[in-house]
Amino acid sequence: MAFGNWDIFGDITRLRRDLDRFSESVRSGRHVADEEQVWAPPVDIHEEDDALVLFVDLPGLKREEIDLEIHEDSVTLQGERDRPDDESGIRLERPMGRFRRSFRIGMPVEPASVQATYRDGVLRIRLPRARPAGPSRARVDVK
Repeated sequence: MAFGNWDIFGDITRLRRDLDRFSESVRSGRHVADEEQVWAPPVDIHEEDDALVLFVDLPGLKREEIDLEIHEDSVTLQGERDRPDDESGIRLERPMGRFRRSFRIGMPVEPASVQATYRDGVLRIRLPRARPAGPSRARVDVK
């Protein structure tokens, strides 16, 4: 909806993008330069009996442009989506530039069993729960 020259939806989109950049700079503990654009792709997280599954929307990226890292109790996803050579669009709403998302898993994970597949612009990350080491048993001398 536009009122005269005021495009409320365009302003809301720009405000959200600015808030996302600010939020990312606060989370990462570093300041993001004004000309550097940082965005966060939307993520859905589902819980299965034996795993957590993340679905990340990353349309327009190639597999090799996505960096996924599992470290102890966190998952970090980062990369960059370049703006097309032709920037003369009438309306540009799709976020471009660097992106980064980090999540604390909150459970032990089997790192060797993590699966990541990328199809139709959606990255699916399956994080299997680590199996307990099993009951431990020890003979204790009574004194």
